[in-house]
Amino acid sequence: MYKVVISDLDGTLLNNQHHVSPHTRKVLKKLVAEGTKFVVATGRHHIDVKAIRDALGLDIYLVTSNGAVVTDKQDEIIFNRTLPADIAQQLSEMPLPDPEIAVNIYTPEAWFTDRDMPEYLEYHRDTGFCYTKTDLTTLDKNSINKFFFIAEHEPLLELENTLLERYAGQLSIAFSQPDCLEVMALGVNKGAAISSILEQHDIPLSAAIAFGDGMNDYEMLSMVGHGVVMGNAHDRLKMALPDLPRAGINDEDGVAEYLQQLLLNE
Repeated sequence: MYKVVISDLDGTLLNNQHHVSPHTRKVLKKLVAEGTKFVVATGRHHIDVKAIRDALGLDIYLVTSNGAVVTDKQDEIIFNRTLPADIAQQLSEMPLPDPEIAVNIYTPEAWFTDRDMPEYLEYHRDTGFCYTKTDLTTLDKNSINKFFFIAEHEPLLELENTLLERYAGQLSIAFSQPDCLEVMALGVNKGAAISSILEQHDIPLSAAIAFGDGMNDYEMLSMVGHGVVMGNAHDRLKMALPDLPRAGINDEDGVAEYLQQLLLNE
């Protein structure tokens, strides 16, 4: 029925310990063995996600940095969309509504931040991916895939409003988690990247099923033939896509359980 399964990682395929459970790994391997293609679509960096893909033991496409970067099964970057350099410089210098907001940058090669955030390295404990603390205003602005701002939700809402007013029609802006606001070049999103991959393989979007939990999954879930919202998804996503089916929560193998019932008849 569906030729492709696409999944976000944090809050979706990964459990709350940031792992792919043995049960989920088993279900995905069975689907791929039966001919279903599997694609990861995440806000994470492609270097970080390679380790997760290797743990799955699958040769798959990776849509990373919210669609700004796509790598093929041979780890070759086949798509790389960066922010306009002038806007990137402005973002690195702009005053923030709360001094506790941490500013982060992904380039194709690395993760940079303006402060130490050891608690967030827990997300990358198994992959070893780590940030470099630096003065972000001095970085080369010609190769930035995304900014992301980490803080409590309320100050990020204020920042979101400021960015939407200042850069209307110039940037893609979305929450991946309540504590993470992401900023990419205009038109960059997971849905656009997935559409490009499927077009290369002559697979219609109607033949794909996708899972997600954040507003950065909105386009992807809206475009595919069968979008599924996680039970633990951000309330804003649930309200934006009220008619889409719901999976269980990520910490109880929600993706694997849904796929078993829909595609494996188990």
